[in-house]
Amino acid sequence: MTPPFATPRAVAIGLLLAVTENVFSLYGSYRIGYNHLTFGHFDLGFLIPFLLGIFGPNILLKTIRPAYGLSGSELLFIFCLGWIGFMVPTWGMSNYFINMIVVPHYFATPENQWGALFFQYLPEWAVVQDTGGAVRSYYIGLAPEAPIPWGAWVVPVFWWLTFFAGLLSVGVCTVTLFRKQWVEHERLSYPLAQIPVLLTETVPGDVSPWPAFMRTRAFRIGFIVTLLAMCWNVGSYWFRWPTVPINAQNGFELGFGRAFPTQVIRMNLISFTLSFFINVDVLFSIWVFQLLNTLEQGTLNRIGITAASGTAIPGGLVAVQFIGGMIAFACWMLWTARRHLGEVWRHVGGKTSSLRDEDEWISYRTAMIVGGAGLLYVIGWLHAAGMSLPVVLALLAFLFTFYLALCRVLAETGLVMVDLPINAHEFTIAMAGSGALSPQNLTALGLGSAFARNWKTFPMIIPSHVARLRGLLEQNGRALFFWCAITFGVSVLTAVVFTMYCGYRTGGAASFYVDIAGGSGFYDLIPTWMKNSTRITAPEIIFLLSGGAITTGIMAARYVFPWWPLSPIGFVVAAGGSVRSAFFPILLAWLLKIILLRVGGVRLYRDAQPLMLGILLGHVVGAAVAILVDFLYFPGSAHEVHTF
Repeated sequence: MTPPFATPRAVAIGLLLAVTENVFSLYGSYRIGYNHLTFGHFDLGFLIPFLLGIFGPNILLKTIRPAYGLSGSELLFIFCLGWIGFMVPTWGMSNYFINMIVVPHYFATPENQWGALFFQYLPEWAVVQDTGGAVRSYYIGLAPEAPIPWGAWVVPVFWWLTFFAGLLSVGVCTVTLFRKQWVEHERLSYPLAQIPVLLTETVPGDVSPWPAFMRTRAFRIGFIVTLLAMCWNVGSYWFRWPTVPINAQNGFELGFGRAFPTQVIRMNLISFTLSFFINVDVLFSIWVFQLLNTLEQGTLNRIGITAASGTAIPGGLVAVQFIGGMIAFACWMLWTARRHLGEVWRHVGGKTSSLRDEDEWISYRTAMIVGGAGLLYVIGWLHAAGMSLPVVLALLAFLFTFYLALCRVLAETGLVMVDLPINAHEFTIAMAGSGALSPQNLTALGLGSAFARNWKTFPMIIPSHVARLRGLLEQNGRALFFWCAITFGVSVLTAVVFTMYCGYRTGGAASFYVDIAGGSGFYDLIPTWMKNSTRITAPEIIFLLSGGAITTGIMAARYVFPWWPLSPIGFVVAAGGSVRSAFFPILLAWLLKIILLRVGGVRLYRDAQPLMLGILLGHVVGAAVAILVDFLYFPGSAHEVHTF
């Protein structure tokens, strides 16, 4: 019989992990100066607390008292809860959301004209009011004896949390409907989900507390060499000796000529090690389309073909082209899933169907009802915030097109970082034209910066991976779904309360060393839209359609020609800034994987996987050492151990 996974101790440890990673990530950002602890879908803000706070101590406990250690299923369950909690801090959603509710009444000045331009359209229930100086004291800090004005935050936090709950319900229910299509029909590998499986798997009869891969020589070499290199680099904080070029500071820009964008060459060990698990054709396509992206941008600049100055789409014509590819990719994804979705609909309607949903974490009928209710609430919320219904529908159509496409990309590739050159609310304005939208619509769309970000696409990507891992727990998934929902709520409350505490009690948010979404930047977009009538131009439409045509052609070629080397995913993600920054580790992972497969075949490639995991875990432990040193000796002057 499979041991239970949602035991009381596993639930308690999982919730504690979610709280810890939020506090660790937020404090590391605000008070130490680390900008990239949570940037990736699999990053230090999660890995350090899990590996050093749970995984390592569990190995020690199982060595001393084997009967007291966590089982593999408990450990995987804890990992899932921690991964869900990791959707929240800083780059996930908390900084964007808190920025949107607290910025207006502090940064408004006669010069920026916020009060005259859009304050009358800004819902009072959506932002913190400066009653009793609640907003000002958040930025400059409170006197030690003054109480924190919790009451000023209750209303906006409550309404925003209900909105996020609705958005998350739509995302989770959507990935539930698509899981069987991706796992059983398309057989996507979910590379990121392979890491927790390797960390937590147990072999019957194996009494060793160490996972099998950690007992290999390759793992020990990768771990020790990487950890020593990281510690050597930490020593350079005091002594001016040469460093191993694996940190964020080690990099350079490669130029291709006048008017051509430069290509950053920088090592990122998390990107490198996790890219090793991506299919060769995808890796090849990513770096090839990166180069083509650079060449196309430079060529267009040299011959003077650019978008008009009034364009609403940042990134130029090439960025528009890749967005067209993303939309075409999403349409193709829906087309290939049409039969499965039809079966789902027949199953929900009670008609004869071979489809079964016992292995999902919620039933298809529940997913349709909860997801539909969540969607209706999100529509109503946005409409109450001042957005007209046609604009709401357009925004959500673009939002979930981007979310679903990126979720599908991650399920196949496991790219630890991915982004798009434009966000859904900006794309909505670009397509409609800011001059065609009322000030009330533009103000409500400005609030979209709280949720329409592509860094983490929190409602879908991580939940889809947790849904994939659910099958390995071999028990009813309803308990996992329930505790994941609780974990998300606990994480959001932790992030909000701790951010408020840091602002009011540790010198004010204006003194934060890193405030990822701080300042007035998001709200400055609203006057820009109001004062400048922007619309999509004819060249942009042409490039948008050409991007869709290119992606469609690549997908058709993959079906017709078995030897076709390019994947459409490489084109879809090529314009994202985070993927461009990972050009070198992706290229290096592709080159290493090609050499291993050609020299020793699949066997040699599999033998090298523990080496990559050793490098990954050595980097995580070394990063923990670096962060501790910065906390003790260099607060505010943090030495970033990696960047994306």
